Amino acid sequence: MQLPPALHLAIQNSLQGIAQADLQAAAASLSQRYRTGHGAADGPPSGRYVAAPLAALAYAAYRMPATYAAVCAALSALAARFPDWQPRSLLDVGAGLGAALWATATTWEDLGHADMIEAAPAMLHLGRQLAARSPHPAISSAHWHAADLLGAWHSQPHDLVTATYVLGELPVSGRARLITQLWQQSSHALLLVEPGTPQGWAIIRAAREQLRAAGAYVVAPCPHQDGCPLAADDWCHFAQRVARTKLQRSVKGAALGYEDEKFAYIAVARRPGLPINARLLRHPQIRSGHIELRLCTPNGLRTTTITRSDREQWRVARGASWGDVIGE
Repeated sequence: MQLPPALHLAIQNSLQGIAQADLQAAAASLSQRYRTGHGAADGPPSGRYVAAPLAALAYAAYRMPATYAAVCAALSALAARFPDWQPRSLLDVGAGLGAALWATATTWEDLGHADMIEAAPAMLHLGRQLAARSPHPAISSAHWHAADLLGAWHSQPHDLVTATYVLGELPVSGRARLITQLWQQSSHALLLVEPGTPQGWAIIRAAREQLRAAGAYVVAPCPHQDGCPLAADDWCHFAQRVARTKLQRSVKGAALGYEDEKFAYIAVARRPGLPINARLLRHPQIRSGHIELRLCTPNGLRTTTITRSDREQWRVARGASWGDVIGE
């Protein structure tokens, strides 16, 4: 997956005149802070990770492509459950540089209006600049609001509410209250995305239970409305392959032309979506003469073995990828 051409060009233009060494140093600092702080119980002060304009630029080059790709993948899973639904309004809380805004407009081209709430001034300023370069009217005309996410911010209900890579940056004491507010602002669906780490999954799992208790219907990735059947030492996460630009490879000091962004997510709605027969939780294990699939099903976890004797199932299993819905 790649960034939309307009976003890629907007990022390139925003980096004009920035010394490569300075960008690399800022990206390395960001990476270290995210690795050590994201998901911590006390959380960082709001906006601590990206406080300076150079840090926001480094985030655009270093992290935005992967964030955009992960959110696109999660939104695609949500859209598959509601094929006739078209959100007309988006509220993105903890908007950062607007990755969820661009991803939503990619998923649903008829998006009409968007409100973006962000605490860090440097991120809000750059996010607004990037959005202004989009040919999509919902992106270029999005309303950006500065607000402390744990403070007193208000919004009208929106069809779709998103909070991506946000909850892990907040103190654990404030997460439940914010999730309640996010759900209240959603007139149809809410999407939460966090890094695909044990810490990120723990945040998503807790949010899932809170939203279930509030009456939300779990839409994706889960094929059921019950409590999560995974053991406490396991975690549910997925991966999205992201094409690295020359700039990204330089900033990250990487040789490969791609990376796999691992993420955990939960999508809930005010009404049930199309049912899921089973979700593939791991890469298919292709053995000599058989394929093993690790599945989450409406009846819990199951490992199933497909042999060559069942040609149709073998074909499906051979073409399946981690995170796919099986049996539709």
